[in-house]
Amino acid sequence: MPMLIMAINSIFTILRWIIIFDAILSFIPNNSLYDIKELLGKVTTPLLMPFRRLQERIMPGLMVDFSPIAAFAVLSLIQRVIISIFIKFI
Repeated sequence: MPMLIMAINSIFTILRWIIIFDAILSFIPNNSLYDIKELLGKVTTPLLMPFRRLQERIMPGLMVDFSPIAAFAVLSLIQRVIISIFIKFI
Protein backbone atom coordinates (compact mmCIF):
# COMPACT_ATOMS: atom_id res chain seq x y z
CA MET A 1 0.00 0.00 0.00
CA PRO A 2 2.75 2.55 0.69
CA MET A 3 3.95 2.02 -2.90
CA LEU A 4 0.48 2.87 -4.22
CA ILE A 5 0.32 6.04 -2.12
CA MET A 6 3.80 7.00 -3.29
CA ALA A 7 2.74 6.46 -6.91
CA ILE A 8 -0.34 8.65 -6.44
CA ASN A 9 1.76 11.36 -4.81
CA SER A 10 4.27 11.14 -7.65
CA ILE A 11 1.57 11.55 -10.30
CA PHE A 12 0.18 14.65 -8.63
CA THR A 13 3.68 16.07 -8.13
CA ILE A 14 4.45 15.58 -11.82
CA LEU A 15 1.18 17.30 -12.77
CA ARG A 16 2.07 20.26 -10.56
CA TRP A 17 5.53 20.59 -12.12
CA ILE A 18 4.06 20.43 -15.61
CA ILE A 19 1.70 23.28 -14.70
CA ILE A 20 4.61 25.29 -13.29
CA PHE A 21 6.76 24.77 -16.39
CA ASP A 22 3.85 25.66 -18.66
CA ALA A 23 3.23 28.87 -16.71
CA ILE A 24 6.92 29.83 -16.84
CA LEU A 25 7.22 29.06 -20.55
CA SER A 26 4.17 31.20 -21.28
CA PHE A 27 6.32 34.24 -20.48
CA ILE A 28 9.09 33.27 -22.91
CA PRO A 29 8.41 34.38 -26.50
CA ASN A 30 10.80 31.99 -28.22
CA ASN A 31 9.89 29.89 -31.24
CA SER A 32 12.61 27.36 -30.45
CA LEU A 33 10.58 26.23 -27.42
CA TYR A 34 7.36 25.86 -29.40
CA ASP A 35 7.40 22.04 -29.35
CA ILE A 36 7.87 21.94 -25.59
CA LYS A 37 5.14 24.53 -25.06
CA GLU A 38 2.79 22.57 -27.30
CA LEU A 39 3.47 19.31 -25.46
CA LEU A 40 2.95 20.89 -22.05
CA GLY A 41 -0.16 22.63 -23.33
CA LYS A 42 -1.70 19.31 -24.34
CA VAL A 43 -1.42 18.18 -20.72
CA THR A 44 -2.29 21.42 -18.94
CA THR A 45 -5.07 22.79 -21.14
CA PRO A 46 -7.67 20.20 -20.06
CA LEU A 47 -6.71 20.82 -16.43
CA LEU A 48 -6.71 24.61 -16.61
CA MET A 49 -9.58 25.31 -19.01
CA PRO A 50 -12.42 24.97 -16.46
CA PHE A 51 -10.65 27.43 -14.17
CA ARG A 52 -9.98 29.83 -17.06
CA ARG A 53 -13.68 29.77 -17.97
CA LEU A 54 -14.64 30.39 -14.35
CA GLN A 55 -12.18 33.26 -14.08
CA GLU A 56 -13.53 34.80 -17.28
CA ARG A 57 -17.08 34.64 -15.89
CA ILE A 58 -16.13 36.14 -12.53
CA MET A 59 -13.56 38.70 -13.70
CA PRO A 60 -13.84 39.24 -17.47
CA GLY A 61 -10.88 40.84 -19.16
CA LEU A 62 -8.43 40.20 -16.33
CA MET A 63 -4.87 40.28 -17.64
CA VAL A 64 -3.49 37.75 -15.12
CA ASP A 65 -4.32 34.05 -15.39
CA PHE A 66 -5.03 32.63 -11.95
CA SER A 67 -6.05 29.21 -13.28
CA PRO A 68 -2.75 27.50 -12.31
CA ILE A 69 -3.29 28.57 -8.69
CA ALA A 70 -6.85 27.24 -8.72
CA ALA A 71 -5.66 24.02 -10.36
CA PHE A 72 -3.04 23.58 -7.64
CA ALA A 73 -5.70 23.92 -4.94
CA VAL A 74 -8.09 21.48 -6.60
CA LEU A 75 -5.31 18.97 -7.37
CA SER A 76 -4.25 19.06 -3.72
CA LEU A 77 -7.82 18.47 -2.61
CA ILE A 78 -8.28 15.57 -5.04
CA GLN A 79 -4.95 14.07 -3.98
CA ARG A 80 -5.93 14.17 -0.30
CA VAL A 81 -9.33 12.63 -0.98
CA ILE A 82 -7.87 9.80 -3.08
CA ILE A 83 -5.18 9.01 -0.52
CA SER A 84 -7.63 9.06 2.38
CA ILE A 85 -9.92 6.67 0.48
CA PHE A 86 -7.03 4.28 -0.14
CA ILE A 87 -5.94 4.46 3.50
CA LYS A 88 -9.46 3.71 4.77
CA PHE A 89 -10.36 0.90 2.38
CA ILE A 90 -7.06 -0.83 1.74
